Amino acid sequence: MSLQEVRSPGGRVGMRERTSILTVTALVIGAVGLYLTLRVFGGGRDPARNLLPYQTLARTLTASEQQMFTALRGGLPDLESERARTSRWPEPVVLAAGGVPPFSTGAADGMEWQRFQQSATVNYIGLPAEPSAPAWLLMIQEPEPNQPPDPAPLDEEHHRLPDGTTLHIYVWMHRYGGRIGAGFVPQPQTNGWTEVFTAPPNPILSTR
Repeated sequence: MSLQEVRSPGGRVGMRERTSILTVTALVIGAVGLYLTLRVFGGGRDPARNLLPYQTLARTLTASEQQMFTALRGGLPDLESERARTSRWPEPVVLAAGGVPPFSTGAADGMEWQRFQQSATVNYIGLPAEPSAPAWLLMIQEPEPNQPPDPAPLDEEHHRLPDGTTLHIYVWMHRYGGRIGAGFVPQPQTNGWTEVFTAPPNPILSTR
């Protein structure tokens, strides 16, 4: 009697199935990675989609709100120059006397500006005379003592003083200014404030 060896095709089929599964898995992982890369770095045609829920772009604001945002940004060089000269952040009355916007136009804008500070973070908060008008907050954060130098490149959020100190700059708006009291605001995003940008921030360099 002769013996015949019968080979099951299961080995080859199993190998093909495993290869197919691995291929599909690799394609899915690659697609997800590409999507996340485009979302974070590309932004597509709508850069606002990379913003967090409490962030917005200045171009979405009303004309008067855009003017206030531009004034706050425009006055920053004078604030930083005064900080570099005196080693302290100036009071709003000093800025108003020096013609620095928007502090110098506070009366005309119906805004009262005050300065508050905790540790290395300074708040310039503007409260409107009209309760239905928005409140504004300029937050400037210096590094804590003994921190290593911040190598972040200069952009909308990162400024650098002549002595090399890197500043983190944030502009916030609260839609209902009448609900805001005078005082330091440690975490604006948890208290109804909206952070305003000219362009979406770098998701890697942005820290809060």
